Amino acid sequence: MIATESSIHIDVLLNGCIEQKIPFALYRLPYSTKSKLIVSFEKSEIRKKIDFDECGSGFVMAPYHKEKELPYFYRSDFEVEFQDITEIEVPEELRAILEISKTSPTDQFSLKLKTDNTKSDSHKRNIEAVIDSIQKGEAKKVVLSRTKHLGEITENNLFRGFQNLSKSNPTGFVSLVNVPWKNQVWLGASPEILVSQDENGMFKTVSLAGTQSAFDKDGNEIRPIDALWSHKEIEEQAFVGRYIINCLKKIRVREFLEEGPKTIKAGNLLHLNTSYTIDTNEINFGNLSSIMLDLLHPTPAVCGMPKEAAEGILGRIEDYNREFYSGYLGPVNIQNRSQLFVNIRTMKIENGQAFAFAGGGITEDSDPEKEWNETEIKLQTILKSFS
Repeated sequence: MIATESSIHIDVLLNGCIEQKIPFALYRLPYSTKSKLIVSFEKSEIRKKIDFDECGSGFVMAPYHKEKELPYFYRSDFEVEFQDITEIEVPEELRAILEISKTSPTDQFSLKLKTDNTKSDSHKRNIEAVIDSIQKGEAKKVVLSRTKHLGEITENNLFRGFQNLSKSNPTGFVSLVNVPWKNQVWLGASPEILVSQDENGMFKTVSLAGTQSAFDKDGNEIRPIDALWSHKEIEEQAFVGRYIINCLKKIRVREFLEEGPKTIKAGNLLHLNTSYTIDTNEINFGNLSSIMLDLLHPTPAVCGMPKEAAEGILGRIEDYNREFYSGYLGPVNIQNRSQLFVNIRTMKIENGQAFAFAGGGITEDSDPEKEWNETEIKLQTILKSFS
């Protein structure tokens, strides 16, 4: 890398990368005040099964359907961490690729909202079909999702959108990822860890399910300690927890710390959350994270239970391609840490149009009207990123 450096506005840098089809991932970890940008100078696709011991340092962007598409790997050729600044120093090598000026084209990230003609009846019919399958004994839980066309991007400062989403979701993993091979950019704020392992070999995953608004009908904020949960929501969360424990049993891991369930706040929502922590050095299982990643994805929190049966039902009833929604993403081997999150509370930007995604766990006790309303509440997490 050439040592000569110059300063570039972050929004201009990101726009230049998108125009020149340069892969990048901008993210902020939960509770952190700092953001990190990873840029790959390799414009060709790098797709591989993720093994933390072999893949090197970078960022992973994985689709929901792991059998159909391998994850994208973004090699970390340029990496910078920053806080409360608008300009960063980049190597001359990157400036030469970008061919950009220092003039920022816009200061906002906003959307011309599409008239909401979303057909709730169609989704409710899908919910009813899922409930019917569950009542016939095909599965115990199915996570049915939908997509919504939000409208046209009118002011395209994606960095501002990232900042807005970070501000409204301090406890989430906030990310902005350019996928140039699909001409897409994905912006999201995930509350759900899939797999993480720190520099001391501590592995963690979570069971996260059950959703309600963080505000009561009068608009007053509900404290997590005061949240009330229905039998259906508690059961839904327990499905995911049992699946994680069964995965650990498959590989004969019995020494783990289970904490929860407890209520956590994620943006405008409350969830039930249980965490599972393992000292991989203590049990002498160095590649635990790679093996558990393969076993866990997709978890019952985004698919259902039993997994194979739920996927079969979704294949019949869910009427669109999830793409990266409910896949996973995050940094790998950055400062000896790997942290992958489930890609929920997310939106896709493609050809100047914005699309959001939301889903919910369906059981035999589900009410179609309530399930529709839950997806609408989840979509608000993304809509808050627009100023």
